[in-house]
Amino acid sequence: MASDLLTSILEGGIRSPNFFNGRLLSGEDLNMEKAANRDARRHLGRALGDGVAFGFQVVENADLSTIDRPVVTIMPGLAVNRRGQTLMLKTKTDVALAPSVETEEPAARAFYDCIPPSPDAYIAGGGVYLIVVRPAVEKEGRAPMSSLGDSSASCNAKNIVECLRFRLIKLDVSEEDLADVAHLRNRIAYKCFGLTDAGYTGNVSNPFGEHEPGYGMLDGMRLTSLTDCDVPLALIYWNTKDGIGFIDAWAVRRRITSPGWEEEWLPHLSTRRRKEGEAMFSQFQEQIEAIRGKDQPIARIEAKSRFDYLPPVGIIPFSTPRTSGTFDMNFFNGLAVRDPVFINGAKLQALICNSFSYPPIDLNSEEMIWLYRVRENGEAINKGKLALSNSYIVFSTGQIPYQGEAQFDLSYWDYGNYAD
Repeated sequence: MASDLLTSILEGGIRSPNFFNGRLLSGEDLNMEKAANRDARRHLGRALGDGVAFGFQVVENADLSTIDRPVVTIMPGLAVNRRGQTLMLKTKTDVALAPSVETEEPAARAFYDCIPPSPDAYIAGGGVYLIVVRPAVEKEGRAPMSSLGDSSASCNAKNIVECLRFRLIKLDVSEEDLADVAHLRNRIAYKCFGLTDAGYTGNVSNPFGEHEPGYGMLDGMRLTSLTDCDVPLALIYWNTKDGIGFIDAWAVRRRITSPGWEEEWLPHLSTRRRKEGEAMFSQFQEQIEAIRGKDQPIARIEAKSRFDYLPPVGIIPFSTPRTSGTFDMNFFNGLAVRDPVFINGAKLQALICNSFSYPPIDLNSEEMIWLYRVRENGEAINKGKLALSNSYIVFSTGQIPYQGEAQFDLSYWDYGNYAD
């Protein structure tokens, strides 16, 4: 039966006790009031969206970590899960990813509705793991009590502490991918992005047809091990020979993303898709920095030797053969590229932001890639305000309209006419 206009809909409403003078209050009444406030906050959190607001960076703790017992440091931060629950970490926290000899299996906790789907909490073998943060509830202290009538309190805990905890989920990664360590980080990241999955690409070829819901490795995990209580923070690759191989945040980390109608019809228009574009750019830049800090000489590294995909736009340190810590044209060997040209710095921000709506560059395709130098960077080096090692180059998918303004003589850079 249809409801009339102006008829109040009680189903799903937030219920709280009605306070008035003379009413006898019980513990159940006060708990109901707390639950009402909690539900109201969750509604607001769900409207805001899920993801990491700030902080929660995950890095290896070089002082505490060993090959057998890796330890990471997680920075203070704020996140929101899909249930609208806020998760605040106020202090920098060290987390051991493998138990010490004395450690027993963690006991069950009162998690409200956030009970972990499995007891696996530690690294138990080589592979790629997802570290997530989720809400927890603990009881603290003892409170004095007195009974009303024949009733008695079942627990006299003084405080209920809404807190958080970290847990690991092992990813289902093939032995073939694990054996290809050079490509592993990039390959798993783009499986998490899922932009080549049928659930995403099918909407392009036939937006009115029926498609698989969701896309990407994380959406697949939500059917089994990843719950709406969890907020993904980073991927961690670990093996028994070398310990932690890499920690990749942006493969799974996302900024706060509000749900929208467009996700159900055309995910290419969704806020989620824009945030994934930001993540692709950030993931590449972090991996480039990791290569610079670990592999030398990096000038000989080719993109195809480390990457299956590149983001639609990326920035790499790029200089002459006599400058260490930078790449050169070897990076683009085997790819269809156009010689670098100048663009003004004013175009760089727009180029990067515009790229968030474009698909990644498949290095197994023959897609054209544009290369750009930024005029302000070249001028600063030419005038001696920057060292040659501070030069960089910008690449862009050929699907983004060409931004070139003037052809550039690359040899002028290659042979170091600028002072170091």
